[in-house]
Amino acid sequence: PEETALVLRALDIDRSMQIYIAAGEIYGGKRRMAALTSAYPNVVRKETLLEPSDLMFFQNHSSQMAALDYMVSLESDIFVPTYDGNMAKVVEGHRRYALHLVIHC
Repeated sequence: PEETALVLRALDIDRSMQIYIAAGEIYGGKRRMAALTSAYPNVVRKETLLEPSDLMFFQNHSSQMAALDYMVSLESDIFVPTYDGNMAKVVEGHRRYALHLVIHC
C-alpha cells in the first residue's frame, strides 16, 4: 500500500479518485493501509460497496468473490496491479485487448 500511494502520487492521480482494492485482507491491516488511505481517502472494497445482504450470496464461494473483483478491475478507469498473480495477468490481458489503461507498480 505504501508503494502504491507513492506511484499514484507520482502519476498525479487525483486524490479524490475512488481506489478499489481487489484483494483479500492486506497483510498488516489498517496500519499498512494508512499511507494509502491518507493519500487517497476514497479507498473501497467489495465489502464496503455492497450491502451485506447482497454480498452474502457470494461469501462462501471464493471463485465468485474473485469474479466480483475481476469485473470491477476490468471496468475501472485505471488498473494498477500490485501483485503479479494470475488474476492480475488475466485482467491486464483482457484490458489490453479492450484498450484500457494499465499501469505497472
